[in-house]
Amino acid sequence: MIQEGILSFLQAHPASKYQLAYSGGLDSHVLLHACAALQAQKPEHFQFAVIHIHHGLQASAEAWAVHAQQVCASLNLPLKIIYLNLQPVRGESLEAIARHARYQAFSSCLAANEMLLTAHHQDDQAETFLLNAMRGSGGAGLAAMPTVRSLGLAQLGRPLLAFSRAQLEAYAASYQLDYVDDPTNADTQFDRNYLRHEILPRLQTRWPAVKQTLSRVAMWQAEQQQVLEQLLSRELLGFMGSRPHTLSAQTLQTVDVFMQKALIRYWLQHLGFALPAAKKLQHILSDVLAASPDASPCVSWQACEVRRYRDDLYALKPSRPHDAKQVLVWEEWNQDLYINSLGYSLSKELLNPAIKQIASTENLPLTIRFRQGGERLQREQGYSLELKQLFQTAGIPPWERERIPLLYLGDELRLVVGVYPQA
Repeated sequence: MIQEGILSFLQAHPASKYQLAYSGGLDSHVLLHACAALQAQKPEHFQFAVIHIHHGLQASAEAWAVHAQQVCASLNLPLKIIYLNLQPVRGESLEAIARHARYQAFSSCLAANEMLLTAHHQDDQAETFLLNAMRGSGGAGLAAMPTVRSLGLAQLGRPLLAFSRAQLEAYAASYQLDYVDDPTNADTQFDRNYLRHEILPRLQTRWPAVKQTLSRVAMWQAEQQQVLEQLLSRELLGFMGSRPHTLSAQTLQTVDVFMQKALIRYWLQHLGFALPAAKKLQHILSDVLAASPDASPCVSWQACEVRRYRDDLYALKPSRPHDAKQVLVWEEWNQDLYINSLGYSLSKELLNPAIKQIASTENLPLTIRFRQGGERLQREQGYSLELKQLFQTAGIPPWERERIPLLYLGDELRLVVGVYPQA
């Protein structure tokens, strides 16, 4: 039954290549075994590869990696092991950090048109629904885990969502599968384990089909969420700002607060950011959306910042640390200049022949600096322009201004990268 279910899923969701997320536990071992059997039956249709994530969090991690190698070798499946170096972050659970790093690692291994298959099943879906309900999630959270979703350039598929843990256990027993057992799965200090071992069994004594029912509710909610997102994707076009990927504050303020929240959530989700908690969303409305056009408000959470400049709302990743007082000497004119604090290089093509000729003839250094305040740009027409005025005219948001490289010829500002002169 499980192999037939996976086959139906794969036929409904074709991909150029399928990669299996394999931890070595019961669920992923069943998925791996079933997919290997399908490949043996239909080698011309299906080719699978396997990814094992070595989190390095437990003493058994290395043994699990060895187990993955042995299993994949026995099934003649290629295996890639990815080693993570997890750094705890204050205020975030290690479980959440590991999950985020794991999916980043998966995404890095997948090309466009490929699909990662995970072994989430019906019990996981019921647990996820309850967890999200206890956290006060909205519609997207209560939709729990979709059968298929995007993952970077590729997709993530869950072919086992229709099967219970008991069905997976029966499959493993019938094929005498040798899987590893993670002892942390029994630790009820983790919320999911508490639901799994303490709450759901009690609910099941009163409502035997509770897991199937919760999974069905999540599926219905997912359908409603999909319809809502289709409607919001059309609506969002009428609320875009003057810059790419921004929203117009003025236009947003023409609709009621419920529509504002729905549009902002969809906008953030569309850009790939984690959705803000209810309080953060309220701060976006009160502190950013309602701010005066000359203010520069910011609301931040979980690797996202929402800012406003003039009429535009921006959703941004937090900037990397940057020393605006640094001075970089561009000594090798025939080479690009890398700026470590910005994470990119300036092209040698910026140095036009006229600038290099003056620098060479008058023995003047070419340097890259950053805005300190009061700078004036020397223009070819013979007059200078205040840098602040140039930034305002170009619509450069304040938080970007001290990160824009300035090319100096001696002590004279000659070029503002990406702003003046315009390409």
